[in-house]
Amino acid sequence: MLAICLCFKDSAPYLDEWLRFHYVQGFRRFYLYNNESSDDWREVVRPWVDTGLVVPRDFDGKGVQTEMYNDCLAAARGQVDWLAFIDDDEFLYLTNGGSMVDALQPYRDTAGVAVSWILYGSGGADRQDSQWVIERFTQRSATVDTHVKCIVRPDRIERSEVVGHAFRALPGFRVVDERMRTMTEPQSDAPSASVLRLNHYLVKSWEEWRLRRSRPQVNTGLPTVHPEALWRTWDKEWSATTDTSALRYLDSMRAVAI
Repeated sequence: MLAICLCFKDSAPYLDEWLRFHYVQGFRRFYLYNNESSDDWREVVRPWVDTGLVVPRDFDGKGVQTEMYNDCLAAARGQVDWLAFIDDDEFLYLTNGGSMVDALQPYRDTAGVAVSWILYGSGGADRQDSQWVIERFTQRSATVDTHVKCIVRPDRIERSEVVGHAFRALPGFRVVDERMRTMTEPQSDAPSASVLRLNHYLVKSWEEWRLRRSRPQVNTGLPTVHPEALWRTWDKEWSATTDTSALRYLDSMRAVAI
């Protein structure tokens, strides 16, 4: 079974789209860790909980993402084959389409696969609207980012080292990148996304950026330190080219009967 661990706070507007997208990729269990949300996220995910696809848990505290991930590892051991650790602004899929289960088969003897980020910018959007994230934002960086997130075999992982970016494997196993190179750090010196990719919509509209960046970060409990002017400079790099590959899943997402 393929599963995902998500830690979130006040992400109700995004959860249904995110769940539908990853359901279409073949994921069939979602461990959702709520970190002191004040929105209506429970109503959004209720149909998913009722079907048994979503396993919700409340986890309070500031800067507790590592503890959440280690708790999820313990819950998933013996229950799922693969467990991805990604955020609600990250969308994981195969670069050239196909079955996620089949794509992970070459890595079955490893402890996990590190997947490279592809950073998406605002595309000039200032305000939020009702469309899904993958529809609204189709401008991305021209290059693959060095940061990675991991899909791991929970029975072969000791603990989270750098939230979802790096994990310590049990003796005799290793986490690799898509080219089978050993990965022990949260960044790659030779990033690639020819097999697996993780779209990271880390700006969205500037209205959404201001709201999200005003909250403490779940991994540190601290606010974002970089000013908006610097983010706008980065955003130009992250809006350099058009990429609509995620839109291939829209019809299947809308057809999910939950």
